Formats: sequence, C-alpha cells, structure tokens
Amino acid sequence: MRHSLTYLLVLMLVVACKPSVPSEYIQPGDMEDILYDYHLALAMSRQKSGGNTTDFNRSLYFQSVLKKYGVTEAEFDSSLVYYYSHAYRLKDIYAEVNQRLGDEATSLGVAVGDINRYSQYSTTGDTANIWNQQTDVLLIPYPTMNRYDFTVKVDSTFNKGDSFMFQFMSEYIWQNGSKDVTVCIVCKYEGDSIIQTANHVSVAGTAQVRVPANRKNKLKEMRGFIYLSAGGDDTNTRKMLFISQIQLIRFHDKTIANEEITNDESSTETPAKDSIQRGDDTRGPKPDTLRRRVGGGQHGLRPIPIDTRNGVHRMDAGPTRD
Repeated sequence: MRHSLTYLLVLMLVVACKPSVPSEYIQPGDMEDILYDYHLALAMSRQKSGGNTTDFNRSLYFQSVLKKYGVTEAEFDSSLVYYYSHAYRLKDIYAEVNQRLGDEATSLGVAVGDINRYSQYSTTGDTANIWNQQTDVLLIPYPTMNRYDFTVKVDSTFNKGDSFMFQFMSEYIWQNGSKDVTVCIVCKYEGDSIIQTANHVSVAGTAQVRVPANRKNKLKEMRGFIYLSAGGDDTNTRKMLFISQIQLIRFHDKTIANEEITNDESSTETPAKDSIQRGDDTRGPKPDTLRRRVGGGQHGLRPIPIDTRNGVHRMDAGPTRD
C-alpha cells in the first residue's frame, strides 16, 4: 500500500511538472479544431472545383475559419511560432487532425481523384501499394521538422522490370514566400547501378514521382526523402505543409516475367547427344571416311589443328611426302 501511494505521488508530480502551453497562445485543443476545419473546408472546395483551389480561395477559407473561432491572424501566427519551437506538440495536434479527417472521409465514403485510384490494391499482385510506413507527415521549415526520410524494404516479391510511382496529397498553410518541396527517390540495382528520380512540388493537390523500370537488373535498395525549403524567407512566418495518403505503387512487367519463365523451362531440357566426336574422347580420334585424290600421289592422313573453341578434333585427307 505504501509503495502504491508513493508511485501515485510521483506520477502526479510528473504530470504537474509537464509544461503547459502559455495562455497567450492558442491552446492545443483549439488549434486542433482550427486546423481540422481548415483542411475540411479545403477538401470540400477541392471536390466541388475538381481539384483546382486557388491560393486566393485558400486564404478566404482560412480567414473564415479564424473568424469562426474568434482568432485573429496575428494571434494564429504568434501561436504557430510557439509551436514551431515545440514541434512535438504540433506533431501531436496534427496526428489528431489526421485521425479526424480520416474518420470523416470514411463515413462519407470519399474516394475521389488520382490518389484514391490505387487505394483498393493490396501489397501483392502485378499492381500493388507496397507502402507500409506512416501515411501522413507534417513538415515545417524548421530543423528536424523540414525533412522526412524513408527506406523501402526490398524482398523476393520485387522483379526485374518493376516500375514505381510515389504519390501523396499535399496541403499548404503558407503566409508568404515561394513554395518548394523536393521529392527524391534513389534506387540501387544489382551491379551497383543507380537511378535517381526527383521532382519539385509547389502547388497543393496530388504530387507524383515516377521511377522508370530497369529491365536488366533487380532492385536491391530503395530510399528517398521529402524536403521542405524555407523559400529564402524568415522561418517564423506562417509555413506548414501537411502531407497525407502517402502511397508507393509497384507495377510488375508481365512480359519480363513470362520471358524468365520461358528461359527457365528451356534451361531444364536435356541437350541432344552430339554426333561429333569431342576432343576429350579417351579412345582417340577416328579417321574421317572422306578422302580426296590428289595428282596420283600416295594418300595418308594429316591432322588439322585442334579448334579449342568447340573441342572438335577431326582428321582430313591430304598428300604425304614420298
């Protein structure tokens, strides 16, 4: 009983010592609601406009959400600066936002756009979504939070001629400055050949990077990263990139698979018996029955030099000296 009481007191002390968000900033619960409503409004507008939501419209949606919660733009920006310096809090907030957005999409049966075209595919098959890591990432132009690195495990299900498409949905909350996100995929193949594919993303919506097929060598290693640039501006300005629905689609090349099966079957056939005597015959070479007559001289046999390429040792008729 005494130990239990001690443990409870220590736990209460730890909880009490956990720093809270200062009152002058937007509290985590309110920040979560603001970001959730903002992304939900953008998703609805994108659906109505066929995916074409301008920066001007995004600004209007953002202002309307702030007005709903009675928060000024200056208050939001100052709070965001605080969360930049406490990135773990912002990450926890966005984890909750993403969960709520996912639940909302599931309840509505949302499956619109290119990003959802491959959602039905499993991790196996000729076309498969092989991504098994986190599907949502929050990036801000702040050290340790401006880059997401990943490595894809390569196993026996990868074949020669496989091509890939890395894609995700991107949504910005951006005050000013240029938007520049670099997406890079590096593939290392047998024989140490490397294919590097990169793309720059500067608009919201579906982003894709396609990795071409290598028909000669199998994949050994795949890695990549998503990097958010500060755009040459002060990182304290409002800049966030929310990445969701990350997918890595693998496409098998059926023609190469069929060729490999055919070659394997051919290699197992028993070779026909060679009717030509080989040089490794221990009984020695046998004279050829073909003779040709040359100007009345005596006939004999003279050896032709051995062709080391095929091991054939033949005897040819020819004149002998008297």
